[in-house]
Amino acid sequence: MRTEEQDLDTPDEIDSEEAMAAEEMQEIQTMLMSQMEEIEERLNATQEETEFEVGDEVDHSVISQEQTLNSLIESREIERLQQIKDALQRMDSGEYGWCEETGLWIGKKRLMALPFTRLSLEAQMEQERRANRNRGVGGFSEDTNYAGNYRD
Repeated sequence: MRTEEQDLDTPDEIDSEEAMAAEEMQEIQTMLMSQMEEIEERLNATQEETEFEVGDEVDHSVISQEQTLNSLIESREIERLQQIKDALQRMDSGEYGWCEETGLWIGKKRLMALPFTRLSLEAQMEQERRANRNRGVGGFSEDTNYAGNYRD
């Protein structure tokens, strides 16, 4: 959420190179809507393809692996679909382009590259640093060294 002070920082007051023109915003909106339709089509096609005739154990094993992979892909597609819908909703409410962590303008280049992003690059990096600290760098906790041995 933005504060009253941050509300004063409208895109009009941002460097003209950074501010997004209405045409650019429309371009992003069109791109997001197109991506949303593509994902919905893929999800519908995936659901239709899930009916298999099972033969022997090898067939069953291969089908099981395919279903596991398809389930993973489908969950990622559903997550991306929700991100796109959220971005379109933020466009409608006028909150699109503003970092949810800092309240600052995300930046045109980042928005063009990742149109569904909610965070500025700095906020994203900080969030990743916190996540790495919480789980330990490289998947190791802070109480172990890289060989997996507990520190003294």
